[in-house]
Amino acid sequence: MSGRPGAPRQDRLARIVRYFEESVAFASHVGGKVAGIEPGRAVLYVDVEEKHLNRGGTLRGGVHARLIDSAMSLSLIALTNSKIATTQMNVHFLGPVREGRMSCRGEVLRRTRRTATAEGRVYDGAGNLVAMGAGSFRIFAGKARL
Repeated sequence: MSGRPGAPRQDRLARIVRYFEESVAFASHVGGKVAGIEPGRAVLYVDVEEKHLNRGGTLRGGVHARLIDSAMSLSLIALTNSKIATTQMNVHFLGPVREGRMSCRGEVLRRTRRTATAEGRVYDGAGNLVAMGAGSFRIFAGKARL
């Protein structure tokens, strides 16, 4: 164990980021990256590419939803260091995205021993809110395998 204050937590957060960016299909296929993470909060982003767009030339809703779910999940894993599962999620699409960087801020709103509620907000490159969602999560006994 390192003698630096906060080092074990920072090491754990770095493992979470590495796991997400290297082992989670969303990150590798869609290009999701972690911009920041701390217990109860996470910021992820995706640089919009042509493969992310639907026939109308706007971002597919599934990309928004997956970004929101990932940001909320990572914020909860960083807080609990536990295995989790999304049990319910809703998404509101507020505006189109055609290009640029989309970022999502996930935050845990409430947590009990076995459940949690979180929200995610997606912004376009100009800082406009383009989607938002909320989710419920089950927290399992045992540590996350990261």
